Amino acid sequence: MPKKQPTAAKRARTAARAGAKYTTALRDSSGPHPIPPHLDLVVVDALPETDRIVVDGLRALAAQGGLLPVRVTDPDPEVVQARVRAEQKGFTPQWHRWASVEAAVDGYVLRETLNGPNRSGYTKENRGPRVPVPVRTTDGTVTVVAMPEWARLDGGIWVWAHTGWPVNAPGRIVDPPQTFSPAPGLRWEVAAWHDLARDGNVLGEDYGGGTSAWSTVGWCTSRADAQEVAAALTAHRSAYTRADVIEHGTDNGIVSVTRTTYLQAADAPKRPWGPVRAPGPRPASPERTEIPEPDWYQASGEPPASSLIVWTGTSWRTLMWTSWQTGIVADALCIGAHGPYPWAEAWGPRHPDRDLHDWTQEGRELVARYPDPTYEERTRESAAWRRAREEALVDALAVRGGLTHGQAAARLRQGGREYRTILNVGQATIARALNTARRELPEGPERTAVRHALDDLMDRHLLPADAVRIAGEQIDREADTATADTDGWVRRAVAEYITPAPDPVTAGVDGFRPQDLAS
Repeated sequence: MPKKQPTAAKRARTAARAGAKYTTALRDSSGPHPIPPHLDLVVVDALPETDRIVVDGLRALAAQGGLLPVRVTDPDPEVVQARVRAEQKGFTPQWHRWASVEAAVDGYVLRETLNGPNRSGYTKENRGPRVPVPVRTTDGTVTVVAMPEWARLDGGIWVWAHTGWPVNAPGRIVDPPQTFSPAPGLRWEVAAWHDLARDGNVLGEDYGGGTSAWSTVGWCTSRADAQEVAAALTAHRSAYTRADVIEHGTDNGIVSVTRTTYLQAADAPKRPWGPVRAPGPRPASPERTEIPEPDWYQASGEPPASSLIVWTGTSWRTLMWTSWQTGIVADALCIGAHGPYPWAEAWGPRHPDRDLHDWTQEGRELVARYPDPTYEERTRESAAWRRAREEALVDALAVRGGLTHGQAAARLRQGGREYRTILNVGQATIARALNTARRELPEGPERTAVRHALDDLMDRHLLPADAVRIAGEQIDREADTATADTDGWVRRAVAEYITPAPDPVTAGVDGFRPQDLAS
């Protein structure tokens, strides 16, 4: 059995007992990451004399194992003018802070500029300015790479825009920023470094103005789940070149600690194209009550309310809570026959009035399924849903009319389209009453309960409490826009839907009138 390797912290403590500074030993024991393949090495012998002196000076500083000196000189006039205009308008600038970096014998000189490398990419023909950057390995070897000249400010630290390395300590991507757990039970964060490097090009900003940076992929309730997701993100060739599993304390007053780091290998394989479906049928989705949201902290801002649930073989369980990144996580996990889980679903907040630009949440809804259902599967599900809805209508008529299942089905067939229309009108009137009550309530459990009652009415023909009263109040509200005949017809429709007439022919219900039966 192979011997278990000591952790970085243990190696750092050992080095500290030998006389090294603990923080320095911890950094050295962690070591630099592999040099990205899109960075070229500096060929010192091919440089002019003045450039060789600069490279030798930086190499000597890096060999000492300390931080490289960084000086920030006066910014460009455009930066000063932009800040003045922002102060005059009374707001704080939110743009990225860029700097052009120049190498010197004793460190680096940064000159802040208004715009960074806002271009699609550097090519072999257009390499752009390059700056020598020494990278010291754990054994003291120093390798000098040619870095594009741009740096940006990230959390108070100047980092190289194309690698995420701190300018004063190159070789390792800057650690993730401090975040806070969104809910008491979600203590394990998966943060990933999104790298904009593509096919040998090094990018500073994408077309939307973004940069290579850290992002929180999601939150888990256990370390094992977080490690599984982080490992999957870096297992194949993708934009996620590093993923960290970060532990947060039991409350937001404890600083988070990175527990595990995963790096994408330089020869990482391509992700398989398209999932391979697992054999057998897809399990039924869980009920809406089986996937409640956590109790979010009030100060957490927009909570990561989208969840990825996975099928374990016997039941559904929540793997991760995220901000609409369930598809990315599902693709990384290769949900299907070749992944750890054969099936998965994404659930998110339900905003039924979003077409009215009203983003009030009312419970949760199914957003996506993985792997994607086939056309044949969707066709079968649509047919099954229609059959279930028809059966629910027959059962409702039987229960509310004191009929057997066969008698209720025969009544629907005999009444035909006219009878179904009168039932639809009665159902729609009750639905409008529920919708009116729902829109008058603020976001919360009461409004969600009304939404669920509306769903049960429309999908299962289940009557809400006080259906007669709320339907009557709705008809009274609409009396000004309806004629007397229409008003009476709607009231008869509601009565037939709630309490079907024992003898529809004698009662003159639509579909059983002499003119209807004659046709």
